[in-house]
Amino acid sequence: MSENNQNGKEKSQKAEKKLYYHGLTEQKKLDVSKLKLVSLIIAVLGVVVVLIAAQSAQAPMAKVSDIYGNYLMNYAVVRVEGNVTTVPYVSDSGGKLSITFTVSDGSGNIDVRVYSPVAERMIREGKIPMPGDRVEAEIQLRVRETYTYGMLQYLDGLKFISKDYSDRPEKVTSLSADMAYKYVETSGIIESPNEVGSGLLFDVDTGSGKVSVLIPKVLYATGNAPNITAGDQVTVDGIVYLYKGSSPEIVVRDLSAVRVSSPEQSGPVPLNELSKHSGETVTVQGTLEKISYDSSSREYLVTISGDGTKITAVSSRETLSSINPLTAGSGSMVRAVGVVTSNGTLRVSKFEVIKPVTPRIAKVSSLGEDDVGRIVVVEGNIVDTAQIGSNLKLTVNDGTGEIAVFIPAPALGELDETTKANLKKGLGVRIGGYVENYRGTLEIVPYTGRAILAYGEPVKAETMTSTQKQNGTETETVSLAGLGSATGTVELNVTWEGLYYSKPNYILLLKDSSGEANLTVPRSLIPNPLQAGTGSSLLIKYDANGKKVTSIEVLKAVPSPEVRTGKVTLSMKGETVIVEGTIKSVYAGSTFFSITLNDGSGDLAVFIPKGVAGDASFKEGEKLKVGGYVTEYKGKPEVVPYNADAIAVEG
Repeated sequence: MSENNQNGKEKSQKAEKKLYYHGLTEQKKLDVSKLKLVSLIIAVLGVVVVLIAAQSAQAPMAKVSDIYGNYLMNYAVVRVEGNVTTVPYVSDSGGKLSITFTVSDGSGNIDVRVYSPVAERMIREGKIPMPGDRVEAEIQLRVRETYTYGMLQYLDGLKFISKDYSDRPEKVTSLSADMAYKYVETSGIIESPNEVGSGLLFDVDTGSGKVSVLIPKVLYATGNAPNITAGDQVTVDGIVYLYKGSSPEIVVRDLSAVRVSSPEQSGPVPLNELSKHSGETVTVQGTLEKISYDSSSREYLVTISGDGTKITAVSSRETLSSINPLTAGSGSMVRAVGVVTSNGTLRVSKFEVIKPVTPRIAKVSSLGEDDVGRIVVVEGNIVDTAQIGSNLKLTVNDGTGEIAVFIPAPALGELDETTKANLKKGLGVRIGGYVENYRGTLEIVPYTGRAILAYGEPVKAETMTSTQKQNGTETETVSLAGLGSATGTVELNVTWEGLYYSKPNYILLLKDSSGEANLTVPRSLIPNPLQAGTGSSLLIKYDANGKKVTSIEVLKAVPSPEVRTGKVTLSMKGETVIVEGTIKSVYAGSTFFSITLNDGSGDLAVFIPKGVAGDASFKEGEKLKVGGYVTEYKGKPEVVPYNADAIAVEG
């Protein structure tokens, strides 16, 4: 390029600069790569600030009426504020804990569910919502076609605005609906403890009335639950909750609010000094004399003698039912626990037979006015039946005469369907109860279903005597305490406590009011555990000379409980249970199958003798349901079925 051309190019560039940058000084060139880095840093910082702001921002407050059934709100996160209106329900299905409670904000109700691990933390930190609490909960909604609920996803999303609690609760002896959500305290004797779906329910006899108390199931996970035993003294405080909106009961907030003591530890109080202990919970013992019924109070009056005096104790039917009139009659030594009222009456919450006197089968023709109140047993054929409201009246003929038997509705309700079906004209029965004079006519009243035996066939005329003859030998009912001196064939009215195996025999652990005994029994006679397990009432015929059980009849069936595989423990040894799960492994020995079963809660060994299994086969992956007794093998629990009908395999 020539020098003239070069000079011309430079002049042209200078002219361009003057055109576009007139009056400006020429700037230094910028490095664009640095601008990109700065922009990226600013963008990242902006996102972080937005996230922090989003996390600190609260979810919107919502009314239940606006979100319930609103599909547009499915999976939305909102806050609701209201009062807890239900006892928290707890479930450990599949080995994972969940808690559900209901919140009402005035516009509607919504269930709040808490799942693992938040549920465990809720229990561990004692942040369990109870009826009457006012809470604010941040929940994620699940909107279904007919049901809407919320999930509490973190514990800090639950805030307690207020709690119903008092360091000095009002002391009450009875409850009424207008006490709803008040924090109160009551004291008295424990009656009728019963496991229900929401926890442990029992009554407290305060001496002036009865108070229902519920220990919620969820509290059992917070520590060792108190030992609730009928007859013990208890002081308990909690919130008054209206069950089903109308029935008041005390709901315990904390296990420390339940204080239990046993009055039996101080020994029995003499009957002639009972009036000195007004307002106290005491134990007495004496001879059972007579029983009657007070229709005005709907309670039973029990006459007990001893220490040169007689007292009349007041009892509910449920408490009196611990005395079975088939095995413990008038003259039996009994122990009673109860509260002494201001007029010196003992309100009994627990009866125990110390030394039973088994009543002989009485002849109807021999019964008279002197027997009113006394416990007797009659045996004969039903010649007539009559339904009186919800009660049942039988007319029984024992060959010497006829007598009416009045079965109250509660006792009738305790009978199984087979027994009820056999209470009809022409069939034989044996019934124990107290004698009552009703409008000038004697009748027998069995106050418990355990005192009613229906044979399902007629009693032959020649056997309608004070004892029953079979094959030339007499059969009488004896207690376990008298079994050692018995001869011939006898009957035992007992409760089945446990089952064990000692090669080559099965052994039944039995109990009645006189004590316990172990009897060997053929496997074929043991009841099917799916229908009647440990805890059932049995009538056993026993050959005292041959030392063997000859027959077993189930008087009152208690089905074996269904237990999760991971919840079977060595503390259940001897008890019958039902387990169901998937077969994880099978080992087939020459005379048995050894199976590992799991329902999601843990492994359990199941040992099935081939003589019991029959033609059944077992494969991994199959579903197995089995009923049997719990035993120990190599330090671990094992379930052993003994009845082929209690084994079900599903492919």
